[in-house]
Amino acid sequence: MQGKLPELESLLVSKSGRTANNYKTAAFAAIGVYLIGGTLWRYYSLGITDKALPNIILGFASFFALKYQKLVYVSPLGMVKETHTWITHHREIMKWADIKFITLMNKQGATMVFLERDLLGWKVLFERNQVDDLKKIIKQYAPDIEVNEIDR
Repeated sequence: MQGKLPELESLLVSKSGRTANNYKTAAFAAIGVYLIGGTLWRYYSLGITDKALPNIILGFASFFALKYQKLVYVSPLGMVKETHTWITHHREIMKWADIKFITLMNKQGATMVFLERDLLGWKVLFERNQVDDLKKIIKQYAPDIEVNEIDR
């Protein structure tokens, strides 16, 4: 099992992150209990092992999904994507030095930020009222990066 990641300073949190709300958590828990409990009941009371392995695997997978959390935020190092589950913790950082261009596309109440590097980049969603703070952060940590803004 992998240990927890060391904390990074979060300057601005994106809307691109995901966590399971209470309804999804309850649904995943119910599915897991139904699949594993039903399979064990059929095995111990009826001796039926038909579809036991897939049901148990899916039941454990639904318990695994209970703790899924994805965070996307801006830090002094660059843009950070973190995923956390019961077992794994993963962090990916797009450093300010790797970013070639930044494009901000404003549409309605949200702003999609395209971070371009060599071939592949990231797209990250922010609220419209976070754009000024994002521009200040970019100017402070990466003043040489060209920032384009598009309104739709």
